[in-house]
Amino acid sequence: MSNVSLKMPTPLPKGAIQLLLTAERLFGEQGLDGVSLRQIVTASGQANSSAVQHHFGSKEGLIQAVYDMRLPELDQRRMQLLLQFKDTNGDIPLAQLLRAMFWPVVNDMDEAAQKSFALFNAQLMLMDIDRHPYSHTKVPQPAYLEIDKRFKQILNYLPVGVLQLRLRLATDMFFGALNERGRLNSTEPNLYPSQVPYWNEVFLAIEALLRLPYTDNI
Repeated sequence: MSNVSLKMPTPLPKGAIQLLLTAERLFGEQGLDGVSLRQIVTASGQANSSAVQHHFGSKEGLIQAVYDMRLPELDQRRMQLLLQFKDTNGDIPLAQLLRAMFWPVVNDMDEAAQKSFALFNAQLMLMDIDRHPYSHTKVPQPAYLEIDKRFKQILNYLPVGVLQLRLRLATDMFFGALNERGRLNSTEPNLYPSQVPYWNEVFLAIEALLRLPYTDNI
């Protein structure tokens, strides 16, 4: 996926795609407010200093486009996994829903893309929900919406606000695990030479977080 067969709703020229990939990396490394449009343009090798404005209108438009750029492939893969995981009654266990949600990032992106994607999304997690690009995207995500609906059905004993908080924490855990996996790959001894047991433990931890009984007792 990082080798840029990116499926955008409207095909973009090569220069615009390079801007998006560069912006994803720099926003992730330096923060949304820590990098200027000029830096992004220069780092992407563009000659036109107004390239961002030309393609995306503004910094907010660029952030939205960076968020949107990987959604089509992610959602397509998620839908494939949902169809694979459904039992004869059409049900999908929570453990499999988590894999449908997160496994495409683990399995379909190379290490550089995973790092860039994880760091960028970690920055987005600091935003208020009404400013988050998720609230403004026009990219269809039927698989994501189905996963979200099934989460709510399975965890319907949780108050809505608690479930939303836990899903945010689960997403934070996943992106943290993604970055930690990269660090482990460069350490000796590598406690998880195969990614299968590592991600099994991560998904078990996330599932445990989501399933924790809720109590408002202090």
